[in-house]
Amino acid sequence: MSEIRAIRAEHHGTHGVLRVHAELRAGERRINRKRVTRLMRVNHIVGRHLKKKRTTIADSTAPPAPDLVIRDFNADALNTGWCGDSTYMAVGTTCLYAATAIGICLRLLVGWSIADPVRTSPAADTVEMAVAARAW
Repeated sequence: MSEIRAIRAEHHGTHGVLRVHAELRAGERRINRKRVTRLMRVNHIVGRHLKKKRTTIADSTAPPAPDLVIRDFNADALNTGWCGDSTYMAVGTTCLYAATAIGICLRLLVGWSIADPVRTSPAADTVEMAVAARAW
């Protein structure tokens, strides 16, 4: 137990079972992961959990957005339609905002952008990149 407490103290209490077990094995200590799990559970030791970031707060009074493509994701010619998506990604200790655009005809990525969530332009940057790529 003293080794587990020392590892957690060294890492400011952030390490959970998997990382504590890896540290013990790296220190040439032969111990089963299930034993580490049991010891930590019995002694009420848990790793820190990242808080989930709530990115969308739905407005229950707003009308639903219209389906402009009527769920038809087929195209016969280039640049007649694009689909896009955006998401947050945890990278290290921060989160980044990623936006993508895919050409419906070839199903290829035509634009993308990754930025700090404080900026509001990744989606606009993605569309600009897709428009610039229309030459093909």
